[in-house]
Amino acid sequence: MGVQKPKVKGKKKHKNYPSSQKWKFYKIEGEKLLREKYCPRCGPGIFLTKSPDRNYCGKCHYTEFVKKQ
Repeated sequence: MGVQKPKVKGKKKHKNYPSSQKWKFYKIEGEKLLREKYCPRCGPGIFLTKSPDRNYCGKCHYTEFVKKQ
């Protein structure tokens, strides 16, 4: 028959995922804290991604299309 692989026991190896880098969506001007555009459905804290032709929410799939001038 076929050759079987030995079963590995114990914990799985930890995978390092890239950080979300949410700090890039905030800007400080003087004494004010400015936030980037957030999702109107999900509320503040869920930011929209910026593409050349649209803004998109990855959580609820809300899309705003940007008009070209």
